[in-house]
Amino acid sequence: MREVQYLRYLDGENRLRIRFELERGQVASFVVQLECEIEGHAWLPIVRYDTAHGFAHRDKMHPYRETEKTEIPTRNFKQGLTFAIGDMETNWQAYRRRHEEWLKK
Repeated sequence: MREVQYLRYLDGENRLRIRFELERGQVASFVVQLECEIEGHAWLPIVRYDTAHGFAHRDKMHPYRETEKTEIPTRNFKQGLTFAIGDMETNWQAYRRRHEEWLKK
């Protein structure tokens, strides 16, 4: 099995942590996590897509409540990885704003 892992900076305070495993050219597992450096806090995980429980899903990390898990409908983990990266690239600013609002409460 081959593991690929890297950080992709969206700007100086926001990045994606991407990790996936390939087995015979197929994506066997993945993690795509949005991490934000928010004033007064170190790098915080905000949203994560992964396959940790055997299915592709999104975790929304809330600072004061339990993590919210939502299954994402995909045919395979390659499709899930592509979806996760695309969603994060498109929506990371909204995810960050929402988390900043939660931190104020």
